[in-house]
Amino acid sequence: MDMTLVVSGILVIFSVAVVLSIFGKGGGEFYVPLLLTLGLPFQSAAGASLLCLIFSGTAMIIVYHTRTKNIDWPLAIALFSTAGSASFLGGYFSGGVPVVYLKLTFATVLLVAAALMYMKKEDFLNTGPLSAGNCSQPYLWFRSGGEGDYCVNLLAVLPLVGIVGFLAGMVGISGGGLIVPILIILSRVPLRTAFSTNSVLVLLTSATAIIGKSASIGMDFSLAIPLASAAFLGAIIGATLSKRIDLRHLQRYFVVVLVVAAVWMIYRAMV
Repeated sequence: MDMTLVVSGILVIFSVAVVLSIFGKGGGEFYVPLLLTLGLPFQSAAGASLLCLIFSGTAMIIVYHTRTKNIDWPLAIALFSTAGSASFLGGYFSGGVPVVYLKLTFATVLLVAAALMYMKKEDFLNTGPLSAGNCSQPYLWFRSGGEGDYCVNLLAVLPLVGIVGFLAGMVGISGGGLIVPILIILSRVPLRTAFSTNSVLVLLTSATAIIGKSASIGMDFSLAIPLASAAFLGAIIGATLSKRIDLRHLQRYFVVVLVVAAVWMIYRAMV
């Protein structure tokens, strides 16, 4: 194993994990293109990215659960019931899809997420008053938490999360870049709650995707484990910093992160 590659990968993954975990995201949007830049083949980079997401998701859950108490566990499990099987299928079938299509799909997902975040920015900062009486329909689920009350539209959210999970499993990411906007725009979930709850999905969907990928094309853990350990440490630091950042800045930074990652992946698909 090339030690220069290992050391460079560890430093890069650690840095990205610190930044992305601030938003409750594992960092797959950057892990894959960065690992490609370091010379890894796409499928190896996607596999290593998924393991990093598992480790960083575990780290974020530890911080968000013990320090901020913002994780909506019932909502996370409900979302995983759809996203989990979908991400497994995405990881399993990824080996039969040309790499260029995976990269372009990756970029499209990120750009859509950024557009949603930007166009609906007011929804990310204000949820307004809400009561259980406003969620009287059987497909609406009233939730109450420390960051505010919200009403989850299961009929709209669950199918979309399933689609996102499938695409995310194919390209080696958690899908949080789209799941977070879906939760906020369709159900007005508070920003920090959406980030924190998504950290659970980062772990669970990445785990099912990596199982699917391993069953389909195999996994090389010799490089993935050192990189994932760096992701764990970086995510601990980033998740701890998240609570200190103003909500308005948090939303703006998230949009910038998604656009930069999408443009980078489009460039990688063209070269």
